[in-house]
Amino acid sequence: MNEQEYHNRTVMLRRVRTVWLEGVLEESLHGGEIIDLGFAYRPAALGNSGVPSWQQAPEYDYLLPVGTRIEDVFAAAGRVLLVLGEPGAGKTTMLLQLVSHLMAEAETDPARPMPAVFSLAGYTDGRTLTQWLVEQLANNYEVPRKLGQTWVESGQFVPLLDGLDEVDPTHRPACAGAINEFRERHPGISLLVTARNRDYQALAMRLNMDKAIILQPLTPEQIDIYLARRGGRLDGLRASLAADLTLSELAQTPLMLSIMTLAANRPPESGPAALGNQLSRTHLFDVYVERMARYRSSNMSYAPSDTIDWLSWLAKQMVRAGKPMFFLEDMQPGWLPGTDRDRFGRYTRLLIFALLSLTTLPPVLWLLFDGRWGGAVAMLAGGILAAGLPALTGRFLLRSRLPTQRIETVESLGWSWPWAAMGGGIGALIGLATGTLMVWLDRWTTIPWPAVLAAAGAVQMMIEYALLRGDLRLRTTPGQGVEQSRRNGLMTAAFVGVATGLAGTLAVLVTVLVGGSRPLAPVSAWLLWVTLYLGLGNGLAFGLLAYLQHRRLRHLLDDQRLFPVDAADFLNFSAERNLLRKVGGGYTFVHALLLDYFNDRP
Repeated sequence: MNEQEYHNRTVMLRRVRTVWLEGVLEESLHGGEIIDLGFAYRPAALGNSGVPSWQQAPEYDYLLPVGTRIEDVFAAAGRVLLVLGEPGAGKTTMLLQLVSHLMAEAETDPARPMPAVFSLAGYTDGRTLTQWLVEQLANNYEVPRKLGQTWVESGQFVPLLDGLDEVDPTHRPACAGAINEFRERHPGISLLVTARNRDYQALAMRLNMDKAIILQPLTPEQIDIYLARRGGRLDGLRASLAADLTLSELAQTPLMLSIMTLAANRPPESGPAALGNQLSRTHLFDVYVERMARYRSSNMSYAPSDTIDWLSWLAKQMVRAGKPMFFLEDMQPGWLPGTDRDRFGRYTRLLIFALLSLTTLPPVLWLLFDGRWGGAVAMLAGGILAAGLPALTGRFLLRSRLPTQRIETVESLGWSWPWAAMGGGIGALIGLATGTLMVWLDRWTTIPWPAVLAAAGAVQMMIEYALLRGDLRLRTTPGQGVEQSRRNGLMTAAFVGVATGLAGTLAVLVTVLVGGSRPLAPVSAWLLWVTLYLGLGNGLAFGLLAYLQHRRLRHLLDDQRLFPVDAADFLNFSAERNLLRKVGGGYTFVHALLLDYFNDRP
């Protein structure tokens, strides 16, 4: 292994530790200790086992000895394993244990493959697993695609594919097929896939893995030992579990036991809230959410009732969009009620029209100061018409988009020199032809339209063809994509304005040298307007409009009491209370069950 390969490996391991091991898995334990899970082999879950699929009842499972660790199960399975479990059964705990073990191996032995966790929720039909893994390595871990392809093909990392059940149902069979095809092409590469047991059973296609296990419910002895280790404050909960069969059954999943522990350890601000004998899952989440909303009461920036209402609204939007992770960049006008949605579209059109109309103000004042009233009126009329067309059509000139019913962030910009050359040439020819036509129609004009429009057309078409918009590969802070859109918009506006001004000035000077002098004021005024119009219009199209729309949307949501205007502050507040989990620049609910709970609230 050379120095560059060692550096790449070190960076990758650091990102896995930061993003998943510290940012997701360890945070999901809420500071609690790891509970030893029970496992059982389930051969019938595999497509290549030869065991009838109807033998998936628990009585056909092969129980493993209590205390068996997941890394030993993974090794015994030839490092190719399917993990099934009910919601809250401890999948996160299992992944934490396995990733920690594999990380320790990879950090001490350069020959061992690196672990990497991938959420299957984003898989869509039409791609092989290799293509998807390379894309995920690029987007989530910032691994260059060529290097990612090499790592996949040579088996230099262990793909841990989390949440087959979270794939869109229409794409789930294709995802299972892609995993099987990957296994056939790369039989020597380690692989782990997790899924909810019920969703996997409903899947017609089975995975061709070496082993399949299902996580087992916690035993009463495990639960009692866990609670006893936590101290005397949980004696009341231990007594309730011993006396109430329903409550003890709920405690058999690590998530619910963790919630019970947190609820019992963190009493409400006032009033009795002891865990009663008739504790349903909904009531349990009621207690948990109420107590977490009041946790760290010295910082009550948001009332508990508002916190619960806003998280319920957020959960409904996430479920409707089918996204298990929320980014501020995901907020769309479609989240508004119908009347406000229409108002938002009208506001965006009016904003585009107003901003582009303002570009006529400096040159019109210039012409008025010079006593050219006719030219000022003509420019004002032309400027209003040029501002109205983008507001009505949703496009700036030919290709650049100005959407009024959607927010399209521009989080990164790329540049293509071949397309720039082609676009500049085409734009110059179109501008020259248009300018020549204008001179022919108005032979008394003193404006060198062929020169001005040729320069403007070259710059505009070059931008429209060569400037490529995209999303950030890795959002590390909340709202990073929105802020980056603002910066890209301002940068594009400045670049286009300067380029148009310089090119136009040079073209006019050449025209003056060839054809003789012309009145300075009208030429300069029209060139100034073209410069401002193209600069601002392209700035809006390449990020600035998205930034302004996002600000307006957050204010509208706040006016309707649907979501606070300072969304990032509220989301961080909720994450501190173990209601959300912060992952880079995004947020998830601490578990899918909690997402379901908030989504089901009225």
